Amino acid sequence: MRSTLVTVLIVLALVGCTGRYKPSEAAGAGGAGDPAAESPAGQTGPPADCADATGGSPTLTISDFAFDPTCLRVSAGSRLTIRNEDASAHSFTVSGGAIDETLESGSTDEIRLDALEPGTYPFNCRFHPPMTGTLVVG
Repeated sequence: MRSTLVTVLIVLALVGCTGRYKPSEAAGAGGAGDPAAESPAGQTGPPADCADATGGSPTLTISDFAFDPTCLRVSAGSRLTIRNEDASAHSFTVSGGAIDETLESGSTDEIRLDALEPGTYPFNCRFHPPMTGTLVVG
């Protein structure tokens, strides 16, 4: 019994030293700390299905722990209206810290986008990291 335990421990130690698991690759799926998710504006193209609000009043809705639309194209310097229809507080946090607004349950906020140069910006809810989207400023 004792030799079996020693053998199992040796095998586990050897498997652990093979270098097959790389945390940097596992985190590279777009999560926090992923360099691709925090790329500077203009470095990444927007998704093909990005909603175009450059000619009107851009609105982003938070519902069922998701942003809608998940990609929004806006004019530089415009005002973005964000409605939180969830029963939970959320944030609208643009990668890089240029914008970080908290919206309480059922609230609506209007955010000026003057701080953002033209480019592509990932955003998320800092309370619920899987809630993500893309803002394209033109």
